[in-house]
Amino acid sequence: MKKLYIYFLMVLNSYIGYSQNVVCLTMDEVIRLAVDSSLTAFKNKNIYKSDYWEYRMFKAERLPSLSYNLSPVNYYRYLTTRYNFEKNRDEYREQKSYNASTGFSLSQNFVPLGGKFYIETSLDYLRSFGNDTYNQFTSIPVRLGYTNDVIGYNKYKWDKRIEPLKYEKAKMEYLYNTEEISYQAISLFFALALAQNQYNLAKEQLLVSDSLYAVGCRKYQIASMSKSDLLRLELNIVNAQSSIVSAKINMQKAIHNLVNFLGISGNEINITLPNIPGELLIDESKAIELMHQNSYVILDKQKSVIEAEKRYDEVNKTTRFSARLSASIGFNQESEKFKSVYKDPMRQDLVSLNIEIPLLDWGVGKGKRQVAASEVNVAKIEHQQKEVELEQNLVVIINELYFHKELLKNSEEAMKIAEEVFEETKKGFVSSSSITVYDLNEAQEQLLTAKNRYITCMSAYWLCFYELRKLTLFDFVNNVSLSEKFDFDNLR
Repeated sequence: MKKLYIYFLMVLNSYIGYSQNVVCLTMDEVIRLAVDSSLTAFKNKNIYKSDYWEYRMFKAERLPSLSYNLSPVNYYRYLTTRYNFEKNRDEYREQKSYNASTGFSLSQNFVPLGGKFYIETSLDYLRSFGNDTYNQFTSIPVRLGYTNDVIGYNKYKWDKRIEPLKYEKAKMEYLYNTEEISYQAISLFFALALAQNQYNLAKEQLLVSDSLYAVGCRKYQIASMSKSDLLRLELNIVNAQSSIVSAKINMQKAIHNLVNFLGISGNEINITLPNIPGELLIDESKAIELMHQNSYVILDKQKSVIEAEKRYDEVNKTTRFSARLSASIGFNQESEKFKSVYKDPMRQDLVSLNIEIPLLDWGVGKGKRQVAASEVNVAKIEHQQKEVELEQNLVVIINELYFHKELLKNSEEAMKIAEEVFEETKKGFVSSSSITVYDLNEAQEQLLTAKNRYITCMSAYWLCFYELRKLTLFDFVNNVSLSEKFDFDNLR
């Protein structure tokens, strides 16, 4: 049967495509590879970059803006109506003209009032062709102005509250997604660990079954074992062979899933299980406080409340009356010669105030205000509900973490006991007839179950631990905030 065992493994490895390209990975290495190299990490990085540049644009909008305007060619040739005094009638005449313009403009948004100041200068040139050809220049040496589209509603003040919160939410969401990648990597890591353990156990089971069958054959020859028990030992070999094939296929699937997620190559991966985690005491109130500070979901709800208040402020002020202001003071001059267009400029003043007051709108304005007010109330309620929901979920996860830690200790102890029971049962089966095949099979099954349960409990513990990290964005092992130790500048 030894030869049969060796031959079976050779055939199995040839059938599956066994490779010598071995990659050894620990859980920490799997997490590092997932966070650094996976496609999901690349996607999350670019999502964050998009939010970052939106924030940069917001900050840029609050700085002075200088622009240069140039229109070098505008040529027109068309027919236009002219009155003929001699014939007392209108006639179509050909008109040709060319004009060009250039100028600079410097503008600055004025946050306290919600409008915009600007200063500009421009020069225009016009040449008319035909019987009466002439040139003309016009200039605005300098003009200072202020515009405000909606007096009373200040968009800039609301953006000053919303945009920094939006960017902070983007940073926390990136960290949350990074922890989600770690969570997925751990799940795939332990899926492979469990599949690998089942494969190794199946190989051990085949070797043990082969040895015990040889013992059974000797016992059968001296009539200390029945034919049915010997057949059961032989059946164990057949079942072990089937288990190896099934376990090998499952292990290859788990390897495929992991390497695809990590973006690495390798047909065989050896998993090294982490050590039993040390004692971890978590202050529940501190964890809840951290969640309120770092949860992107809560930040997003806060942003939704402010945005709803912004809409209400806009609707409340624009539906009662609308006022627009535009004012400027400067100089203007025209001349047929360029050298004279900047001489003795004339004052150019402009003040425009437009007010619109709805006198009869059949309750449309009131309806808009009521809708906007209701949206504010809904946003506040959703914010409160989400906070309560996350707090309850966090408390459950903390309790589960302690629960899984206790189960992990128990499963480790159970595995050691099951190993000892199986070894003693195997020795008793070889040395005496008091241990039956049923006892042997039961001890072997208990050992398989105990080893699988140990890996399952360890997986549940680490998944729960990283779920806690994901919700609080806090490293409770090193007692440091993930946002504080993370270098966001490297992402840009």
